[in-house]
Amino acid sequence: MRTRRALQHTVFSGLVAGWLLGCTGPARRPPGMPPSPDSITMEEPGGDAHEPHLAALERQLEQPWGWRSDKDDQVHFPLADWENWRRVRLRLVEHLTAFKYGDDKHLLSAAFVVELPRGTEVTSVACMDHFEAKALAKARAYNVSYTRPVEHVRRWKRRPLVIHATDGELSFLFSRYEFSAAWAAYPAYENGCLVYGVVVQWEGQPELARRVRDRWVDEGFTGIRTLTKTLPYRHED
Repeated sequence: MRTRRALQHTVFSGLVAGWLLGCTGPARRPPGMPPSPDSITMEEPGGDAHEPHLAALERQLEQPWGWRSDKDDQVHFPLADWENWRRVRLRLVEHLTAFKYGDDKHLLSAAFVVELPRGTEVTSVACMDHFEAKALAKARAYNVSYTRPVEHVRRWKRRPLVIHATDGELSFLFSRYEFSAAWAAYPAYENGCLVYGVVVQWEGQPELARRVRDRWVDEGFTGIRTLTKTLPYRHED
């Protein structure tokens, strides 16, 4: 039986945070068999599959999108297999809200409020530039390496939506964590914007993790719903 101890480090100002090492769980089904329906839970969406991480990622490709909100219901965030995500707080990271997929954090998503300098036109490009100027520098400080982000452009509320995607790894003590990530910058407010991102752990499944990340790029990010005209209130607890 393996145990995990929590890892609380920031990547892209919180897109990668709090991974746990190892897992405990029920008796596993034979290789190649899907998890039994009764075994799929919020704690382990991969259920009793022989490889629960693989099964959890496959659910992320198959299940429909739904929404969860921040604590004060200011934004509705798209999540595939939405009923099996749990809202969490990230340590040492200023953020609006975050969600984890399973106790082993097969995926982690997080949202950040970005205040733009006075007089700056609120666009997705300006939001992305302002966010990354701080976030990527902070990522390097935590020994994170990543490929040069690939830019995608979608439409959100009839305006361009810039999305960046990358692969990377985080080295911590004697362990290495590989992941795929993407984040989108929303020109949502009169005086600032919102960034929403996702991190998908590889754990031996890099191509599947990339497919899940790419589904967010192609389908997920455009589904965000903002419910206020001013910047959301951020809890610090």
